[in-house]
This record gives sequence, C-alpha cells and structure tokens, in this order.
Amino acid sequence: MAFAQNFLSHPKRRINDIQLNLIKSIVQNLRMHRIITAFLALALIAPATASTGQEWQQAISRQLLKRWQEISGNRTDTKVSFPGLPAGYRLQPCDSEPQVNMVKPLQPGRNGLEIRCTSPYWSRHMAVQLHVYRQVAVLTHNTTSGTHLTGADIRYVRHDTGELTKGFFSRNIPLRGLEVKRSLRAGTVLSPDMVDEPVIIGRGDQVDIRVKRPGISVTMKGTAMGKAREGETLRVRNSRSGKIISATAVAPGIVQVK
Repeated sequence: MAFAQNFLSHPKRRINDIQLNLIKSIVQNLRMHRIITAFLALALIAPATASTGQEWQQAISRQLLKRWQEISGNRTDTKVSFPGLPAGYRLQPCDSEPQVNMVKPLQPGRNGLEIRCTSPYWSRHMAVQLHVYRQVAVLTHNTTSGTHLTGADIRYVRHDTGELTKGFFSRNIPLRGLEVKRSLRAGTVLSPDMVDEPVIIGRGDQVDIRVKRPGISVTMKGTAMGKAREGETLRVRNSRSGKIISATAVAPGIVQVK
C-alpha cells in the first residue's frame, strides 16, 4: 500500500528513472558490440597483414637479384637480407609493386635503397645486404712472411664475398709461387694485399743484360744492384764497362734494356 502511494505520489520521477536506466543499458550494449566487432576485425586482418609484410620483402629481393644478374651475368648462390629491420616491420599499403631505387650501384655487401610507391605516394629508405657466395682461397695452415705458396697451402671454401672488403682469390686465379708478405693464421681468406709476386732477381745476382732495339740484339753480363720482381726496374752494373744502368726484370737471371 505504501509502495503504491509513493509511486502515485511521484509518478514523473519514477518514469524518468526507468528511462535513464534503459538508456544506460543501450549505451553499454553498443559499446560491447563495438569492442567485439573491432576484435573480430583485427583477428581477420592480422594474418593478411603479416603475409603482406613478407611479400614486399620477396618482391624487393626479386628486383635486386634480377639487377645483380644483369650486372654480373650470374645469379647462382645469391640472396638478399634486410639487416636491422624490426621484426614484423610492414610497409604502408601500395596498389602496385613498389619501385626500388638504389642510392649507389648495386654491389655485394651493404647497399642503401629507396622504396617508393606511386599510389598512394610514399617513400622509405633502408639498408639491404646482397649476399654473393663464391669459392675463395684460404690458408690450410699458419704461414710466415716470405713463404712461397704451394698447392698444399691453399684450399677453397664457400664464403659471402660481400664481407670480403679487401678482395679475394677465386679458383681461376693462380696462386702458386706467390710470396706471403706477413705471417698469417690458418683459415685466413687470402686477399691481394697479403701476397706479392716472387722476387726473381736478388741483390748481387749475376744476370744477362739484353739490349733489344730495331736491328740490334746484344747480350752482356752484369750484376744486380738490388732485388726485383717480374716487370720491376732495378739497377745493374755492366761487368765489362763498370757502368750502372737501369733495366727491367723479365725472368730469373735476365734483365732487359729498352
């Protein structure tokens, strides 16, 4: 009886309270619906986005490998990596395959490039690593300065040439007879700055001095005043006249005057 009297005595306030509670319930339901919808959308989109992230790297790798094949004529045993790129890194969406512009000519090792999309327009700069693997010469054991290389001193192993900034020797370059400039450890990848042509004339060696000019060919005896490798110039004393002349080492024990 008291409840009925209170309701009848304040009918407008009760109606307002009911309307307010109804509105709150509707708002809460809408919020929950939006949260569930957003969650489902992310669950559906996430796998496609991750796949797209792999596809753009594959597309760029194909472009770079094609360019390297055009430059070197050889695409075997090469690959491209993206050093320093955060895990899961994604490019912005692009309606077509992005364009790749090199900062400098493509070469084995680290390269800088610009990735550009025309629709919608955007660009990104990043570093890529071009790995070019070849069989390169390495030492089989420790060697000392002045050692003349033989076949037993050298073996060939697969190596990423992009890491060999000082150069290397492949199988088609003869190394036998070259002189090691300094002591080196076994397993060292040989580079041009580590070896030199052997000395073919030593200081004090008795040599034949050949003089070749149009219509003239003379051979004289002499003494080397210094050491020389093939093609190098040294001073030689003529044994008959005592005169010192400049000549070019052309073979062991033979110098030539032009």
